[in-house]
Amino acid sequence: MSANTPAPTTAAEVRAAIDFDSEYVVHFRDGNIWARPQSAEHHQLHGIDVWHTVRRGRRYDAAVHLFEEGVLTLTSPSAAMRFIPTATYEEHFCAADDCEESTADGEGWEGLCGNCADRAEAGREAETEEADAGTPPGPPALPPYTAADLHHAAATVHHQLLLALDSQSGVGESLCDQPIAHTAGTDESRTWQSLGGEAASTAYRAVWKLLDEAPDLAPWAIALAAEDLVPEPEPLTRWEDDEATFRIHLAFADHVTADRRAAIHAALRLVLRSDF
Repeated sequence: MSANTPAPTTAAEVRAAIDFDSEYVVHFRDGNIWARPQSAEHHQLHGIDVWHTVRRGRRYDAAVHLFEEGVLTLTSPSAAMRFIPTATYEEHFCAADDCEESTADGEGWEGLCGNCADRAEAGREAETEEADAGTPPGPPALPPYTAADLHHAAATVHHQLLLALDSQSGVGESLCDQPIAHTAGTDESRTWQSLGGEAASTAYRAVWKLLDEAPDLAPWAIALAAEDLVPEPEPLTRWEDDEATFRIHLAFADHVTADRRAAIHAALRLVLRSDF
C-alpha cells in the first residue's frame, strides 16, 4: 500500500469504490497511531454504512481519500477515520491484537508489522533465557568406558610392547653396554659385552629364555600405577626343600611409614614360616 496520500476523491469515485456487500474494519486516528473504536460493535461496518458515513462527513468539510486495496480515509480538521475492507485488513495489517499498523513496510513476519515482530522475537528470546536459567544442569555426559576399561586397555598395550620386542635377536644389542648387576659399583665392574664372543651369546640366550617364559604381569603393573602404589624391591617367598612354593609381592602407598612396612613384613614372614 502506498504511503503517499492521494488527492481527495469525488462522491462518484467513492461510491464506485465501496463494495456494499463487504465488511470494513474501522480505525480512528489517536495521536500518531491508528486504533480501533473502544466499542466492539463499532469495530466493523457494512459497505453501505461506510457510504453513508462518508456522505455525512462531507457536510462537515471532511475530505475523503481513496487508497490502494479499497482503503478509504475520512479526515476533518478535528478527526480522522479510515475504513479497510476485511480481506485487505487480514492480508496487509498487523495480526497483533493491540496493533493496527500496516505490514506494507515488509519488515515484519508471521502477519506482524516490523515493530511487533521485533517485540515478539525479543519476548521469545527472554522466555528461552528464563527457561534455560530455571532448568537445573543435567548430569555431565559420561564417557562410554569405565576406569576398569582403561586399566585393561593399558595392560593390553603394556603386554603388546613386550611382544613387539624381538627379544631373541635384540637381547645382545640392548644389554651389551649394560653393567652386570653384581659387578656394578665395584672395582671390577663389567658389561655384558665384556664377556666376549661365545660367553656373551650364551648369556643372551639365557636372558631371552627367561623373557619368553615370563608370565604376563601387565595387569598387575597397571593396577599399581592406577592406585599410586610402589612395589617393594624384594618379595617374600616360602621355600620348601630349596624350592620356592609361593611368593608374595608387596607394594605400598607413599604415606605408609617405614615402621608399618617393617611390621607387615614381619607378620607375613611368620605366616610363611608357619605350617598350614
